[in-house]
Amino acid sequence: MAELGQETVEFSTLVSRTAEESYLSLKELVDKSRSSEQSDSEKKINLLKFLVKTQQRMLRLNVLAKWCQQVPLIQYCQQLASTLSNHDMCFTQAADSLFFMHEGLQQARAPIYDVPSSIEVLLTGNYQRLPKCIEDVGIQSTLTEDQQKPALKKLDTLVRSKLLEVTLPKDISEVKVSDGTVMLRVEGEFKVLVTLGYRGHLTMWRILHLELLVGEKSGLVKLEELRKHALGDDLERRMAASENPFIILYSVLHELCVALVMDTLIRQVQSLRQGRWKDAIRFELVSDASVGQSGSAASMQMSQDGETDTAGLRTPGLKIIYWLDFDRISSTSDTGSCPFIKIEPGPDLQIKCLHSSFVIDPATGKEAEISLDQSCIDAEKLLLRAICCNRYTRLLEIYKELAKNSQICRVAGDIVLQCHADESDVHSKKKDSKSDARQCEGQEVLRVRAYGSSFFTLGINIRVGKTIVVCLVKHKPLVLNRLGEEEWNRQAIGSKWGDNGMIIAQSLFKRSF
Repeated sequence: MAELGQETVEFSTLVSRTAEESYLSLKELVDKSRSSEQSDSEKKINLLKFLVKTQQRMLRLNVLAKWCQQVPLIQYCQQLASTLSNHDMCFTQAADSLFFMHEGLQQARAPIYDVPSSIEVLLTGNYQRLPKCIEDVGIQSTLTEDQQKPALKKLDTLVRSKLLEVTLPKDISEVKVSDGTVMLRVEGEFKVLVTLGYRGHLTMWRILHLELLVGEKSGLVKLEELRKHALGDDLERRMAASENPFIILYSVLHELCVALVMDTLIRQVQSLRQGRWKDAIRFELVSDASVGQSGSAASMQMSQDGETDTAGLRTPGLKIIYWLDFDRISSTSDTGSCPFIKIEPGPDLQIKCLHSSFVIDPATGKEAEISLDQSCIDAEKLLLRAICCNRYTRLLEIYKELAKNSQICRVAGDIVLQCHADESDVHSKKKDSKSDARQCEGQEVLRVRAYGSSFFTLGINIRVGKTIVVCLVKHKPLVLNRLGEEEWNRQAIGSKWGDNGMIIAQSLFKRSF
C-alpha cells in the first residue's frame, strides 16, 4: 500500500480504534436514553441503528483481516506490472534507436570508390579527365623574397604578442624570437623551436624542432625519429588543450630529461662498479619512500651483476657509497659510517647532489657545492670531486688538531697543508713501487716536521680512505712498516684526530734510524 502513496496504519491500531468507537457510541446511546424523555419506539430505533452501524464496522474489519492475508500476492502482482512497464519502455526506446540508426547507416556507408581512375593514375601517372582549366590557374607554392620579409615581420609581431599572453616557466634560460619562430632553451636539458599555426590555428603553438641537451662524454642523447615525432605530436596536442602551454611543455620535457640523467648515471656507475672501482664503491637506488629506511634501501640495492629491481619507482635517486673499509679502519661497528654522495630529484624535480657529511672545497675554503653537469654527465668525475673535498676536510681536521699540540707545532712551517704534492714528493713516490703512498700523487697532503729538514707526509688513499704516512729523509723515501701504518689509522681515526697517532708515528720514525 505504501507504494501507491497512501497512508498506512497498523492492523492492531485499527481494531482498537473500532472497538473504542463502538464502545463510545453505545455509552452515548445509553446516556441519551436515560437523560431524555424518549418513547420506547424511538429507543428501539436508535438501538437498531447502533447495531447496524456496529455490524457494518465489524464486517469491514473482518473483510480487511482476510484481505491482509493476501498482501504478499498483491505486492508480487504489482512488481510484475512494474517490470512489464519497464520492458515496454525499453522496447520502445530500442525501436526508436533502430529507426534513427537506419538513417545514420545510410550516411555512414562506405563510398563508391573510383577504381578505374585510381588504376589509371597508378599505372600511367596521368588523369585524362582532369579539367583543363586547372592548368591555366596554376599554384604558387612559396612566397617570393620580397613577400617573405613583410610576412615574417608580421609573424614576429604576432608571436611576440602571443608570448605576452602566456606564462613562461622561470627555469627557461633563453627565449629568442626570429623569423616567426621562438627558440626556448633550458641549459643541460632541451632546446625547442616553436611557432604558431597548429592545425591551421594561429592561436595554437606548433613544434618545429626538438633537441635534448642531456649527454655524456660520447655526446648528447639522441632520440629515435619515431619517438621524437610521437613526443612532438603529444606535446602539441597537450599544449593546444592547455591555458599554459609552455608550462606543459617544460614539465613534460623536464621530467623526461631527469629520467634520462638518472638512467645515464646508473649505467655509468654500473660500469665503474664492474671496472676500475670494483670492490671500492657500491651504490643503491633510493626513493622518497625509502629515505632513512635501511630495510627498504637494502631491498633496492643492486646486485653484483648489475641487475636492479625498480618496480614501483618512477624516477629513483642514486646513492654512491665509497671508502667501504672506513668503518673497519675506524674500529666502529656502525655500518653506516661509510661516506656517500646522493643524487636524486628534489620536490621541484631539480637534480640535487648531497654529501653525507659536511665537506670543504679546497679551492675556496668554504662548504663544497657538488653539482652535476647534465650536458656532459660523468659519474666518476662527480665521485672524485666528492672524495677530493672529503679528503681535504679530513686533512684540515688533522691540521687543526696537530696545530694545538705545542710539542709538534713549535714554529710556523712545522705543519703545512698542501693541496698538491711537490715535485720531490711525486718523484720519490714514483720510485717506491711498494708503497701505497702513490695514491696521494698530485693530491692533498699534510706535511709535518719530524726534526730538522725531515717531514712526515700524510695522505689519504683515494679508494679506501686510509691514512698513508711517508717519512722523507734527504729526499729518500722511508715508508713506515705496515704495523705502524695500521697503528696510526687505528689511533688517529676516531672522535679526535692526531695526538696519539702523531706521537706513535714520531716514535716509529725515530726508531727507524
